Order: sequence, then structure tokens, then C-alpha cells
Amino acid sequence: MIFGRHELYLYFETRAYSLHYEKFADGTVKKLDVPYELPDGWEWAKLGSYMDVRDGTHDTPKYFDSGIPFVTSKNLGDGKIDFKNVNYISDEDSQKFNQRSRVEAGDILMAMIGTIGKPVVAPKVEFEYSIKNVALFKRLTIEQNSKFIRDYLQYSEKRLRKCASGGNQKFLSLKKLKEILIPIPPSSEQKQIVSVLSDYLSLVECIDSDQNALQQLASQLKQKVLDIAMQGKLVPQDPNDEPASVLLEKIRAEKQRLYEEGKIKKKDLVETEIVKDGDNAYYGKLPKTWIKSKLFSVANVIMGQSPKGNNVTSEFSLNAVEFHQGKSDFGEKFLNPSGKYTSQITKEIEIPSIVMSVRAPVGDVNLTRKTIVIGRGLAAIQPYGYSLEYLYHFLLTQKSILEQQATGTTFKAIGGEVLRNLPIALPAEKEQIRIVNLINSVFEVESQLMK
Repeated sequence: MIFGRHELYLYFETRAYSLHYEKFADGTVKKLDVPYELPDGWEWAKLGSYMDVRDGTHDTPKYFDSGIPFVTSKNLGDGKIDFKNVNYISDEDSQKFNQRSRVEAGDILMAMIGTIGKPVVAPKVEFEYSIKNVALFKRLTIEQNSKFIRDYLQYSEKRLRKCASGGNQKFLSLKKLKEILIPIPPSSEQKQIVSVLSDYLSLVECIDSDQNALQQLASQLKQKVLDIAMQGKLVPQDPNDEPASVLLEKIRAEKQRLYEEGKIKKKDLVETEIVKDGDNAYYGKLPKTWIKSKLFSVANVIMGQSPKGNNVTSEFSLNAVEFHQGKSDFGEKFLNPSGKYTSQITKEIEIPSIVMSVRAPVGDVNLTRKTIVIGRGLAAIQPYGYSLEYLYHFLLTQKSILEQQATGTTFKAIGGEVLRNLPIALPAEKEQIRIVNLINSVFEVESQLMK
């Protein structure tokens, strides 16, 4: 099968050896390596022999607020061309570019510089447009199935990226585009493949949609469990638990110890007045046996302070401590290593501690596994002698409340006073343990379901 004067075809010399060759118009042949054997009736062909392979301009013309749409690789995706977020060029430039790369309905466009792939079958539109840094595959006959070629190119994206040249800016040259090997089945089989693949892809999209819906439900479930837990409704009250007064004494004793060790100041020993149930809607939802207070009375709140920039490095030294500026190294529950260190110890946070993002975004929390230094984007919260995990789960429920109190125009942030005066209620220690255990069990089940 010959497609043109300089074009080639591939054939089997014998079935015994299954050797593949490309044969040129002058009669010369060249042995060719192919990825795999094809069924009877199929043939391997190079894309440059099967289609008219071109590319869009590589020039950057002057842009205007309106005019002819100028499509680049960023406008290709999800099998479509995004005409809403394009630059516009003059009609004169468009006509010049379209002399060799006019796009017609049924052509295939594919990103060839930077991002490699994202093939799209050009739709029928009522306007002209031009392309830049985009490969253009034009059918040689109307019988050629553009959707089949598009699907094969999409399937081959990983291999095409490996074939790309360049360093930071990968690209596929026009020569390499023409050398792309494609399997060509009979026309009727191409149609069947496209139809079946379309059905399966629709099913995959439905599964993805269901998976996203399941993830949303799981997130809502976790939040609901936390909300119920912090209202005293997750586990039953046990009359045999120690009264709240015992927990209060433990908190006072822990604060006194920290004060004597110089780790907190005398002002931190001050206790807030126990709020009556009717004074606040938040406290009114809670069991009467719970301690009702403000965060600063039951936890040490430490606002971060950043060291000077020249005192932060990626190299570890014996007198340096791992440094965290914001939430960029937050994990699902535990803080990940930052890879940054400082010898200027501004706010050193020992374990066990909770760290909270207090600037863009506000309210996200993680647990620490080592001593760190925190910058202005973080605060540390350390409970006075009760369950760290309970306080962590409580703070997970407070993000939206803290976001409402955040201020700022460029980015939202909360100050120390907002965090210290956050209302909190504590159950007896044994009830805290029961709550934490049940929350962790529910979260574990949710995690297994989402795998």
C-alpha cells in the first residue's frame, strides 16, 4: 500500500519470520522494529505516511482584546478545545499562519511543546482560529477515522513524552511526529473500537464521579462524627468517671509545674470564669459535667516567630533545629519534615504539640513528632495534662469558626487573642479516651473504604 511519492508502507516479508519493513517509492526497503505483532488485517504505518502532519506557528504575534482566537497547548484538554481562555490575534496574522496550518473539522490537534499529548479532534465551528506550538494531523481521505487516531495518540502519551527532546521545555519535532508508529485496523473495526472505547470511558467517568461523591460523603461523615463528639453525644456518659473538678486540679498542677520550670508565665496561671450554660449557645449544647472554658486556660498557646531569612538553610548542623514557616509540610495528621533548619531559635516547640496554620490558610492542624521551630504562619497548642489527641480532634472542628474571625485583605490570618479565647469544653479524662478511640476507629474504617 503506497500513500504518496515519498511515503512508505509496512508489510510482512513472511509469516515464518514476521519481519517488518518500510518500503520506499524507489523500491528500497529498510528493516523496522515494531512494538508488537498485530492481528490479521491490521498494518503498522508511520503517522507521516497515513496523515498529513503539520504544526502550528512558533511565532508570538501581537495580542489584542478581540480578534481571531489563538489556540495553544494550554487550550487543549479533556478532549476539547477551550475557546474561552484564548489570546486573540489580528486577521492578518491569522491568515499568514493559516496558509500552512489551517484547522478544519475532523483534524487532530495535539500539544507538542511543554506539555506533550492531550489530542483533540477539531470540532465544527463557525469561526476561524489559528494554532501555536500545536501539532496538526489532517486526514488524507474522508474515510479515515480521526477519533481512532486520537484515541491511539492518547493511549501513547507516556511513550511520546519519553521520545520528546529538550530539558525543562520538552518538545516533539515535526520529524518525530511523522515517525510515530500507529496500528491501522480495517475501517469497520476502527469504528467498532472507537464505539466500545467511548462506552468504557463513559463508564469510567461515572465511576470517577461516584468516587468523588463517596469522598465527599466520607469527608462529611468525618466532620459529623467530630461535631457529635465535641457536643458530648458520641459516647455515653459514665457516672463512674472522675468529676470535672479532678481534671481541673490536674490542669492547675500541670500549669504550676510549667511555671516553676520557666516554660510559661505567671499570667498563664490565670483561669477564666467557668461559663454558665445559658451564657453561650456553644456551651449550652454540652453535658453539664464538662469543663467549659477558653483555650488559653487549658492549653499553652504559642504564636510563631520567624528567624531572619539568612538564618534559615537547607543544610543541617548540630546546633540547628528543623524550621516550619506555614502549612506547606502538613500531612494528613502528622507534620512532615520541611528540609529547612535554623540556628536562630525563636519559638522552639517541644513534643507533644499540635501546630495550627494561622495565616493563609487558617485553622488546619497537625501533630508534631519532633522538636521544631515555628515561624509566623503557625501557632503551637499544648494541652495542660490531658489528652493531646482529644484536643487535636476538637481543633479539627474549629476551622470554620476561626476562618470567620480571620482578617486581612491580601491573605487571611488570625492573631493570638482570637486563638487563646477560643471556647472549649473538656469531658472527664476517661471520656476523652473513649471519644478518641471511637473517632480513630471510624476514621480507620473510612480510610479502608477509600482505598
